[in-house]
Amino acid sequence: MIIGAICVYLNMLSSTVAGNLMSTVDEISRHDVETIEGSLDNLYSQLDSVAERMDIYDVRTMEEAQEQMNLESASSEFFNALYLLDEQGTLYSSSYVRLEADQHTYDELFADGREHFVMLYNDANGRLETTKESLIYGIRTPFLEFGGHRFVALLARSDLSAISDQLQIESFDGQGVSNVVNPEGYYIVSNSPATELTHRDNFYRVLEAGTLEGGVTVEDVRRNIAQGESFVINCVTSEGQHLVMSFAPVEGTAWSFILTVPATVFEERFRPFMTMTVGMLVVVVVVLIVMMALIYRFLRRSVLAKAESAARAEFLSNMSHEIRTPLNGIIGLNHLMERHVDDVDAMKGYTKKLDKAAQYLLSLVNDILDVSKLQAGKVELDAKPFDLMAALENVCEMQREPMVERGIRFSTEAVKLPYPFLVGDEVRVSQIFMNILSNAVKFTPEGGTISIRANQTLTPENDQVTTEVAIADTGCGMSLEFQRQIFEMFTQERTSTMESQKGTGLGMSISYLLTKQMGGDLSVQSALGKGSCFTIVLTLPRDASREGAAEGSAAAQADLKRLERGINEEEAAREEERTVSVAAAAEGQDKVAQFKILAAEDNELNADIISSILIEEGYEVTVAVNGREAVDIFAGSKIGEYPIILMDAQMPVMDGYEASALIRRLNRTDADTVRIFACTASTLVEDKNRALASGMDDFLPKPLNIRLMLQKIREVQKEDKG
Repeated sequence: MIIGAICVYLNMLSSTVAGNLMSTVDEISRHDVETIEGSLDNLYSQLDSVAERMDIYDVRTMEEAQEQMNLESASSEFFNALYLLDEQGTLYSSSYVRLEADQHTYDELFADGREHFVMLYNDANGRLETTKESLIYGIRTPFLEFGGHRFVALLARSDLSAISDQLQIESFDGQGVSNVVNPEGYYIVSNSPATELTHRDNFYRVLEAGTLEGGVTVEDVRRNIAQGESFVINCVTSEGQHLVMSFAPVEGTAWSFILTVPATVFEERFRPFMTMTVGMLVVVVVVLIVMMALIYRFLRRSVLAKAESAARAEFLSNMSHEIRTPLNGIIGLNHLMERHVDDVDAMKGYTKKLDKAAQYLLSLVNDILDVSKLQAGKVELDAKPFDLMAALENVCEMQREPMVERGIRFSTEAVKLPYPFLVGDEVRVSQIFMNILSNAVKFTPEGGTISIRANQTLTPENDQVTTEVAIADTGCGMSLEFQRQIFEMFTQERTSTMESQKGTGLGMSISYLLTKQMGGDLSVQSALGKGSCFTIVLTLPRDASREGAAEGSAAAQADLKRLERGINEEEAAREEERTVSVAAAAEGQDKVAQFKILAAEDNELNADIISSILIEEGYEVTVAVNGREAVDIFAGSKIGEYPIILMDAQMPVMDGYEASALIRRLNRTDADTVRIFACTASTLVEDKNRALASGMDDFLPKPLNIRLMLQKIREVQKEDKG
């Protein structure tokens, strides 16, 4: 189980690191693609300038026009030759060459109405006095007319170096290489360009010589490039080198940018972090192995020989579920601590959470020891005189503070114990009461009620007293199915309408086993949404030596009544105090209100990180865990209270798109003015369009660019102040 958990974690860690590296690859690709697009725009502008100058030249004949083009190409640092295309399809070059319409097909490149184009030179479209690898650029020029000709386009021929020199070819310490190819697979930009058309390499031939992983074919790659898709492939070259290739379309062209990174780069980046993490996990594993060894020792002693194998398998299965909770917490805290290793305050908070996880593990071990002893019948019960009323009052006193804090009403009106002095194990009886009462407090919402009912009957023949104690609450209740298994180990009900409370799930099992060992019974009646009632029935000998000395028990019963009144009165006082505090806080907030931001994010870790960043920047943050909650919070807020909403796109109950549309339709003056920023990992054009169509104002792709997010927030803040 431990090895499996570690393997899963390391696999997740590897995926995370690889994901971060792929984000870096994507950023480099975007940078280089933008560089290429900028270079193309610059060259189109250069052609526009040439066309404008040709228009103002005093040119009367085609010979003069070609002479002027010759001067332009000679003085240009980009273009080797220029060409004018007239309405009849005749092409005139700066080198005084003339191509008739049937000698070339360059005019067809404008047939779809485009204003400009760029293509890799191929003499099949018409020979342009070169055998070198070149690029052909073209722009529309409907305003040029001289020498009896009307010209519709201006073309230029340029060496590939004009665009290659502006591209950062290498990345990842020289291990990553950037290329650009056209749909036919020929390189526009290459780290080893050909000098002749006949010698140039083809990208598809390189792929065909190797092996593509994941069921991808060369035809798939060819189709994706032709369709302008962004995608990633893994391949092995003919020399046996493993490569990761990231593809991105170059806007305005049919080209695809390719960033090629050896797979060893990912392994090298991951190895040091893996070593450090494995070291930490070894320590955790040793502790878990020791704990599991102890649990296994008691488990083996507690199970009957006939059912030993089956019981051990069931127990370890449940343990794997329970141990996963603190183990996942420790792993998650390790991730956060690595990110904030220099932040003393943050590290203090993380260590406190780490302590809670450790305490949970400790309580789990203690409960396991109790259960294993009880199942093996090795818990020895003390038989000593005790006061049941005093024991019950003491348990209630220990739950006083939690009840007051949660604003729970407490009732003991029906506690009738005419025979309080009994003989038995007071500690174990109190443990049963404590487990059930603390459970009632835990699952009863604020403003709910907990009541205790108790009565006794005496059997004179053997001087035995049967005591029935019922503890009822108005909490969340339980389903009928769960009531059948509540006394089994590690059981907690989880439904879509409520969150499970943190705990080992052993309290009810221990109470049930203790009650059975005392010869009694523990039962439950419950209904979802209405509450639960646990009934303990114990039959114990009466303490005849204290018969008639009921003063002490009467005092305990009086103490119990005072405790009931105290809890209810203190709860009322605290409620009044809370009301005053809320009013004062609201008044103070109106005087010095912080800039408030509503963040809709269902992932707890992401919400915590975003909140921490914004709070550190001085903003007040309210988190909604789904779109429905975000709409309700905004609808219930004051006008203008939330100038900004950070809206995750994919959330349960209601997604960000629907939530944004609902907010825009609210009957509020700020429903149209609140700025809604989409925060999502879906960054395709259709996702952006959908976000804008739903009423969102802007798009913040994940992983979030913190600098950009804060910049946009500050811009809104300035507008809000203005």
